[in-house]
Amino acid sequence: MFDLSGDRVAEGAAMGQGGIVTQLWFATPLVRRSVIVLLLAAGGVVGALSVALREPGAPIAPWWPAAGIAVIAVLASRGTRTVAAGGVFLAAVVANAVLGRELGLTLGYGVANAVEALVVAQFASRGGPEARMDGVRDVARFVAAVVLGAVVMGVLGGLTAAMVAGGSFLTSFLSLVASHGSAMLVIAPLALVSRRTVRGHRRLEIVLQLVVVFVIVAWVFWPDNALPVAFLPFVVLLWAAFRLPIIVVAIELIVVAVLSTTLVGMGGGAIGDVAQTDPRMAQLILQLFLIVHACSALFVAAARNDWANVVTQLGAREALLRGGIVNSDTGILIAEVTDGDRLRVVGVNATALGALGRESMPPTWGVVGLRMTPGQPLFGVAELDALIHDRKPGRVEVDQGDRRYDVDLGLHEGVAATTVMTLVFTDVTARDERERRALDAAERLRDLNRQKDDFISSVSHELRTPVTSILGFVEDLEDAPLGERERVASEVIARNARRLADVIEDVLELGKLSSANAVARPSHSFDLVALTRHCAQDAEGLAAGRSVRIEVDAADGSVPVRSVPQDLTRVLANLLSNAVKFTPDGEHVAVRVESTIAGPVITIADRGPGIPPAVLDQVWERFYRVSDAQHRDVPGTGLGLPIVRALVEQRLAGSVELLSDGSTGTTARVALPWDRDAELERRALADPVGLGGASARSASPAEGLADDEALPLTGHA
Repeated sequence: MFDLSGDRVAEGAAMGQGGIVTQLWFATPLVRRSVIVLLLAAGGVVGALSVALREPGAPIAPWWPAAGIAVIAVLASRGTRTVAAGGVFLAAVVANAVLGRELGLTLGYGVANAVEALVVAQFASRGGPEARMDGVRDVARFVAAVVLGAVVMGVLGGLTAAMVAGGSFLTSFLSLVASHGSAMLVIAPLALVSRRTVRGHRRLEIVLQLVVVFVIVAWVFWPDNALPVAFLPFVVLLWAAFRLPIIVVAIELIVVAVLSTTLVGMGGGAIGDVAQTDPRMAQLILQLFLIVHACSALFVAAARNDWANVVTQLGAREALLRGGIVNSDTGILIAEVTDGDRLRVVGVNATALGALGRESMPPTWGVVGLRMTPGQPLFGVAELDALIHDRKPGRVEVDQGDRRYDVDLGLHEGVAATTVMTLVFTDVTARDERERRALDAAERLRDLNRQKDDFISSVSHELRTPVTSILGFVEDLEDAPLGERERVASEVIARNARRLADVIEDVLELGKLSSANAVARPSHSFDLVALTRHCAQDAEGLAAGRSVRIEVDAADGSVPVRSVPQDLTRVLANLLSNAVKFTPDGEHVAVRVESTIAGPVITIADRGPGIPPAVLDQVWERFYRVSDAQHRDVPGTGLGLPIVRALVEQRLAGSVELLSDGSTGTTARVALPWDRDAELERRALADPVGLGGASARSASPAEGLADDEALPLTGHA
């Protein structure tokens, strides 16, 4: 059990579903277009009613609910939304024309309505499908979009009223901004807020809310009531904003708007009294009443939504943290210093209790706490109690039975001058056991690896002697007069014996390169161009009868270098052997030796099928062969290139790479330092562990000659 102080949140915020506009945006084209047409038709009908209810001769209706419906229709459309805006224009024109309005006013107001809906939709949704009203940022963006759209409507409509009907631009501007702004703030949220599932007692509370709202608004704006109590609906709306889903608030705003507008038109409430003397002022006051109530209720409901979502996220994180602490192999104890000298434990897991020699936490630890009196035991562990009394971060070792723990004390200053102590118990017994097992396993693997290397070396050396004898007798047979059948048999024996000798030498070389006790050959100064030409002459013998030439290009004529000629000879022999084997008859292999600032570079380019780029990294692995038909038919063991890389990087302190596009041959590039020993020394200083010390040591001439005994058997990989 792990107990943390603090109140639990009774309920989390239910995640909202997408609003009506969002669902329409993602609906099928038939459903979406049908609903948009119905919305535009409804907007036209509502607009016609608004025109019919205006004062006789007035160029502007007192309220324009069609603006809110138009915004919903445009938001639900996809694409550029200009088609839906055109529908808004058509609906407004029809609504005005049916009731006999002047053509100029009809067209001007139609354009203004369409532009207003398009501006609000684009700004509220940022050009996308999502125009939610679930959080404070969403509501703020929507309110800003409504203000911008209403101002656009006020400017265009005011100019239309002034130019066509001769009305006052300022009066028309203020009336249009108020009537359209309040309509969009009241009606559009119904389609933008997310729908929530209402459970349990909330349904009864919603019904009660609607009844109370209806009764209060009806009483406030009833024709016989002239009391200035227009603030009362605001109290009920705040009740809904704090307690119920935001969609309930949107519904109640429509109820308030429709009922108050209807009753004020009948002369009800204090605003109705103003209408008897100044109808325009009464309309403006009513619209401001709706704007204030809508903005306040929407912002409060959105803030409550944000708070509920944060509480839900924090609850989920707390549950995750609790589960991680309870099931952790590390002991954790959290305590709070209260009253200056009391340590109250607010959380502890089973591992920490076990380290303290307890199975459960005494109830007094989490209620009254432990008094931190000097010399008085706290948890019954002397070293730990002393560390806590000192009230300084630190670490002590605690022995409990056959286990040993490292205990780390941390101090954290909180708000209101409170101090929180954290004790982390790490079972070092288990850690030491794991480390011991890991070391034993590593040692066993090293033993197995040594046994493997010893076995391969022994077998290879044992095979070398009989193969050497076979090759010797085969050479005698090649010089002896033989019949046709015996000559063919001799050639087969020689060819396969030399192949077996190559495999043996490759295995021996890999064993030396991977051995920790390998001794590097001594370096010498020699002409790299001359050595390259000798290797090229030897490799041309592999292409006898195939007319494959090896052309060596050395612009510098002579390139003196200090390195290991035996190792470099083997590198060039392997690379040239591969180049000759894969070059077609009649073609040539291009070899280039050049000098750079860093060192000499040898490039060997063949005219073969090329290595596929996807497997260029894999060809350096032991025994890997390219699997396509062009490469599979050429004999080889897959050991030549791994030996080349190991020799170049470990023994010669250089680098090697292969370049190929998979179709026009392969190029091998070997880069060497000018002085092998100096480069190895530099690498050892930069990374003392990386070289392991083996390749940096020089061997005696006798040791070098012993290794060279294998050279007569070295063929080509």
